[in-house]
Formats: sequence, structure tokens, C-alpha cells
Amino acid sequence: MNSLSAHLILVIFSLLFNTLANASNYKDDDFDGGKRWMLEAIDHAKTAKSHKAHAHHIHEHAKESLKYVKKAEIVAIEQNNTEGRVHITTAIQHLVKAINQADDGRSRIAIEHLSIALEAMRQFTEHQH
Repeated sequence: MNSLSAHLILVIFSLLFNTLANASNYKDDDFDGGKRWMLEAIDHAKTAKSHKAHAHHIHEHAKESLKYVKKAEIVAIEQNNTEGRVHITTAIQHLVKAINQADDGRSRIAIEHLSIALEAMRQFTEHQH
């Protein structure tokens, strides 16, 4: 009987240890707080910014960037990344302004808003582990 109890305790501790080890690996691999999507958003914002005088291209790439920032926002909310939300909010506000300015043909002002959005996106990625 003692042998069976000892064996059961050993199995329970093994399962518990294995579960904890898997949980820590899961967090390391999948918890990025939205960083992966934000990096994609940065790529599109950089492309938009490179089209300096072409409002239509600025609009299209800023719109794509906004799509990815919103995906990063969803992940940040799901993973309780409250620290990054300030940067996400700033990025969204300025991407929307950039899109609106590009719609009105104001490429220079759109680029200014893109620069501010890009800085917020970079700050977001720098604070993610």
C-alpha cells in the first residue's frame, strides 16, 4: 500500500511539474503582447512614409498599417498588456489623421502624422519582452 501511495504521489508531482513547464514555455512562445502585429504595422507605415508626395500610396499603406495596429491592440487586450495600450492609442490616432490628410491630398501633413505614429509603434515594440 505504501508503495502504491508513493507511486501515486510521484505521478502527481510529475504531472504538476510537466504542466508548469509547459505553461512557462507557452508564455515564452506565444505571449508577445501584440508585438508581431505591430512590427507588420511598422513595415507598412515605413512604406507609406516613403511615398512622400503620393497621397494615394500614403493612404493605402497607412490604412494597412492601421489594420495591423488594431490587430496588435486586440492581442494586447487579450494578453492584458496595459503598458502598451498608450502607444497603440497614439499610433491609431495619428494613423487615422494621416489617412484623412492623405485623402485630402495633404501628403506633407500625412507624413508628419505617420512619423508620430511610427514613433509610438517603435516605443510599443521596445517595451515588449
